[in-house]
Parts: sequence; C-alpha cells; structure tokens
Amino acid sequence: MVAVLVIGVVCGAGAALMVVVPMILYKYTNCCASCKKKHKDHEAQKSVAMAKPTQEFYIPSEKVPVQPGVVTVQGQTPLGSSRPDLRSQISHSRQSLVGTAASSEADRRSLTSESSIGGSFESDIGAVQPELYARTNEVLVLKEQVDTAKKKCNRGRLHVKLKYDFNTSDFVVRLIEAENLPAMDFGGTSDPYVKLSLEPDRDKRIKQSNVQRKTLNPTFNERFKFPMTFEETHTKTLRMNVFDFDKFSRHDAIGEITIPLGDIDVSREVDVWSDLEDPQARHGSLGDLLFSISYLPTAERLTIVLMKARNLKTMDISGSADPFVKVTLIQGGKRIKKKKTTVKKNTCDPVWNEAIIFNVPASALKTCCLEVMVVDYDLLGQSGKMGVVLVGGMCSGLGKTHWNDMTQSPRKPVAMWHTLQD
Repeated sequence: MVAVLVIGVVCGAGAALMVVVPMILYKYTNCCASCKKKHKDHEAQKSVAMAKPTQEFYIPSEKVPVQPGVVTVQGQTPLGSSRPDLRSQISHSRQSLVGTAASSEADRRSLTSESSIGGSFESDIGAVQPELYARTNEVLVLKEQVDTAKKKCNRGRLHVKLKYDFNTSDFVVRLIEAENLPAMDFGGTSDPYVKLSLEPDRDKRIKQSNVQRKTLNPTFNERFKFPMTFEETHTKTLRMNVFDFDKFSRHDAIGEITIPLGDIDVSREVDVWSDLEDPQARHGSLGDLLFSISYLPTAERLTIVLMKARNLKTMDISGSADPFVKVTLIQGGKRIKKKKTTVKKNTCDPVWNEAIIFNVPASALKTCCLEVMVVDYDLLGQSGKMGVVLVGGMCSGLGKTHWNDMTQSPRKPVAMWHTLQD
C-alpha cells in the first residue's frame, strides 16, 4: 500500500515537471529576445548622439591674411543646420585659403598695406600719429626780439618755464638762465641773482635764487613753488627782479620782468623768454594813496586818516618797500607841523588805517594845506621819497576838490584816491 502511494506521488511530480519546465523555458527565451532588442536600440541611440565632423578644414601652418567677404553666409543659420549651400561655401573657403597660402611675398605685402575696411584685417589701427596731437608746451617770447632789445636797453633777457602742478596745488617757476646781462662790476662782470614774487600778495612770499659769480650769462636751473589754487593764478602777476650782488655796498638792480598769469595758460608748461626792463621805468605812475579828511568846527580840529596805498614802486633789493606816510601842515607857505605813521615792512600795498590830528583855527582854514608824502624807510641810509600829494584850498585839481568837499560837509570824513606825484 505504501509502495503504491510513493509510486503515485512520483508519477504526479514527474507530470508536473513536464508541464512547468517548458513554460519556464518559453518565458526565458522571450525575455532574452526582448533584452537583445533593447540593447540594440540603446547602441543605435549612442551612435546617433555621437556627432562626427561633417568636414575636415584645412589649417595652413603659416599665418595668412584672410580677406573678409570670402565666406558670406546670409542670415543667422545655426552651426548644425543642414542647408545644402553650406557645404559648398566651406569648400570654397578652403580652396581660397589654400590659394592664398601659395601666394607670393609681394602679394602678402600688398594685402597688408590695404585698409581694414576694404581689404586685409592687418591694418595700422592703433598706431599713434603725433602730428594729430597738440604739443604739451609752448614757447612765449615777451617784448621785442633779442637784437632789437640789445640796441635799446642792453639789459639782457631771462629764460623761465611756468606750470601749475595740479597734484600738489602749486604754481611752479623753473628759473633756467639769463643772457647778455650788463656788466655791473669794475672787472667787466656781474654777480647776478633773481628775486621772485607774486602780486598782489600782502604776504609778499619772495623767493631768491643763488648768486652766480662773475658771469654775464648765468645758468640757474632752480625751481620755486608758490602754493595756491589754480583759480588764484588768474589774478596774479609774476615779478622777477635781477640784481647784482655786492658784499660791501647796496645791491644794484639790473632789470626786471612782469608776467600777468591771467594772459597765459599755465595748466601746461609754458616756456618764456623775456627782455629785462629798467625797474625805474616800470610804472607810468608812482602809485595811489587813499585817505580821508574831516574838520570839526567846534573843536577847530583837522583830522586826516591814512587808509592804504597800492602799486607803490619798489625801493629795496627784495623787490619791495618799507613805506610810511609823513603829513605836513602848511600855512601861508610855512611848514607849521609834521607827523608820520608807522612803517609797513616789505610791501608795495600797505594798509595803515591811522589818524593824524592838527589844530587849525577856522579863520586859517582857507590859507592852509596838507602835504602828504609816502616815504620808504631805510635803517642805514637816508629814507627815499616815493611820492607826494597836496590837498588844500590853494591847490589845484583833485586836491582842491577834496578840500572843498570837506569844508562843505563839516564833521563828516570825505575819502578819495590820489595819484602820487614827484
């Protein structure tokens, strides 16, 4: 009985295997076919994704100028487009390059000389042409020519260079040299040096060069700086006085030059040659003096207020002066009394604002006058007269007008500018 059961189970299992195994083989066969098909499709896609160059371009080993306009592609065509005319255009370009590489040296030179618009890319663009740009400096000759100046004054001439330095905010003067100076010593030579100053300038920042010994053609090569803004240079005048140094006596003035900076462009370097002038013949006038006068009848008091002066002539070797004012009361042609102001050092534009009072009876007012004299103070020698003004009822011109205005307006000060006279 047991044997029968075992035989039956084995037979059933064998029948089941005979059914299941063919089905498994069938499924496995279909799966392998599908995988092979997918693998083939994947390989095909990879071969499509890998782009190969459609054309090999010829690149010559030597640099060859390329003519613009050889390849003319109309429109904005993408690089990967398959337009039928693109292949022919590339082929034409390669033939043109090969032909150009085989051209002679003379042909390449002719192509290079063409302009960049109508010919080769190799052009002169970027080359600096100096003739198209203005010069950075200029030469300015003041006064007459050298020969004419020698015949007239024979004081020589001075060479300087002027420029405003925007980096340091300084006006820079380069004193170069002088030529044909007159002999001031017994040996037929001079010991020249130069004083430099800017006017108008109350501080009188005077610069001085070194003394050049025993020469009539000195070479200085010195730089002087004047701190100021560029706008201030338009209102300044550069004055340079040339002196002969003397150890035992007063230095002699050789000549001077004046350069109004408002007349030249100092934003770039200006080369200046200027003839030296006689320092005594510089001004047509001796300067101007401003003062007021008033009379108080009840106190019988005549008051004169010395305010300031301008453009006084230079009296010292420094190119300046030490002025003061001396006022003298004259009555009936006699000098009755005199008084003076304080001395203002190193200036040709002094400011005093000082009052001087005289006691004058009302009955004598018509016969008196005031002599107002500007004097240069000298510590060692005699003080020098710089100019004088007369004001009174017996005077003429502006002096009489000023006096009459005072008498017609008692107790009120009347101020006027007067030009100094010899």
